[in-house]
Amino acid sequence: MKHVIVRAVLASLPLLAAYPAHAQETEDASDDAIVVTPVTLHPAAGLMNEHTHDGGEFMIGLRYTRSEYSGANQSGTDKLTDAQVLAAGYAVKASKMSMDMVMLDIMYAPNDKLTLMVMPHWMRHDMTMVGIDPANTGMGHGDMDHMGGMDHNHHSMAFGQTMSHSTQGFGDTLVSASYRLANTPAFKAHATLGVWAPTGKVDRKNANGTFVHYMMQSGSGTWDIEPSVTVAGQSGLIGWGAQASYRWRTDDENESGFAFGDKAQATGWLSYLVDSGFSLTSRITWEHEGQILGHYNGPHNHATPSDIQANYGGDKVLAGFGANVALPVGGPDRPQVGVEFGVPVYQDLNGVQLPEDWRLSVSLGHTF
Repeated sequence: MKHVIVRAVLASLPLLAAYPAHAQETEDASDDAIVVTPVTLHPAAGLMNEHTHDGGEFMIGLRYTRSEYSGANQSGTDKLTDAQVLAAGYAVKASKMSMDMVMLDIMYAPNDKLTLMVMPHWMRHDMTMVGIDPANTGMGHGDMDHMGGMDHNHHSMAFGQTMSHSTQGFGDTLVSASYRLANTPAFKAHATLGVWAPTGKVDRKNANGTFVHYMMQSGSGTWDIEPSVTVAGQSGLIGWGAQASYRWRTDDENESGFAFGDKAQATGWLSYLVDSGFSLTSRITWEHEGQILGHYNGPHNHATPSDIQANYGGDKVLAGFGANVALPVGGPDRPQVGVEFGVPVYQDLNGVQLPEDWRLSVSLGHTF
């Protein structure tokens, strides 16, 4: 087991600084008051395991997240020119990438203390590569799209030539249990233990039989354990909350020979209740991801930063802004739509990587 786990968890817990959830005025503050959590209390769409349910409640939801990456490649906090990327040993670089995730939320509370959840994922990755070696004039092939006609060695890409390729499929599945530690109108807290089952593929290959870039695999190929702690509160029209989590890869390699790095996250939110069915949210998030361990155990490329394990992971700080809306249907437990748009305000990336531009999350959930 990796000793870094203990240090990372201990380092992330103090970062439980407060930000968005949201609130509703409590009309009855007596000891017998019923704890009612309005649907708009929850933070915006980009956060998982952020709330629990009362005994007997069942919730189904759908989340969609899109992340966009583009611009100059980056090392640490420094932007790199193409000449610097070439000098680092890469004849080809990524010029843009998008990642789409669709997640199904299924939650059930057998009693007031325990909430169970299962969340299968579907993933799609699109990446565009460009040749950056001026000495390679090529044969005038022009742009290549979706792997057509390209040998996927990437060394053959002429200067300025581009190629786009994509992968898609089911990702890993999260199964978790949340236990309520506190549940009052003013303060709530729960601890969650999640397990990621490796239901996504890690053996996707290019047309010539070489492995795709590590980031374009749909799954992790490892059983991962993710504990988290969440606190939230409300006062009048203002809500707040915070969460810390750590995703531990229990294996040092998967069936393809590698393992993604562990992930730590600390986030805090604030929210403002505009009216009984609408709230505005803001959130700040710190994310840390370790480098990839191991190495592909079959043929693969080395011409681009995305082919090298050391060019993965790092630290990010993102600022997010969003809204929650309770739809005017469905009785007292109205379906809720959440939207959140996030932008990185700080990125310290390992090796050479394409930086993230923005992240959009949309969710729809209904409690029965």
